[in-house]
Amino acid sequence: MRMFRSVALAVCALAAASAAAGEFLVVTPERIDWKLMRKEPPLHRAFIQGSQEAAGAFTFRVRATAGHKLLPHTHPDDRVITVLEGTYWSAVGAEWDESKLMAFPAGSFYVVPAGMPHFSAVLEGETVFQESGIGPSRNDMIPQVAR
Repeated sequence: MRMFRSVALAVCALAAASAAAGEFLVVTPERIDWKLMRKEPPLHRAFIQGSQEAAGAFTFRVRATAGHKLLPHTHPDDRVITVLEGTYWSAVGAEWDESKLMAFPAGSFYVVPAGMPHFSAVLEGETVFQESGIGPSRNDMIPQVAR
């Protein structure tokens, strides 16, 4: 029930923020402006709506290849993730543990509540996912102990 409430709140907040802006936003695939964030393994990001640093709703897409890892971190806002292509692997926890990763194939949808430590990876091929939240926001990385 808590997860459903979080999803409902996030969706309502995103819809309210867009309506408050009073604009009809359309982004077709050919208008997506992918920016290279890292060369190895390749990681691209494209903001579809808003900005993570600004107040209000934001949505971005990420295109990542096998070998991509995002170490444990949190966000001050709920994050709504939809996997568009490939398989995205994610888990909850403050310490990186690849054995905890769960596969989210294309079409999957999940919500990470504000403040919840989580991590993710692309283990094979290429993955594209879309992430939305309410800004201003950030990634608060959790220091990892070397093993």
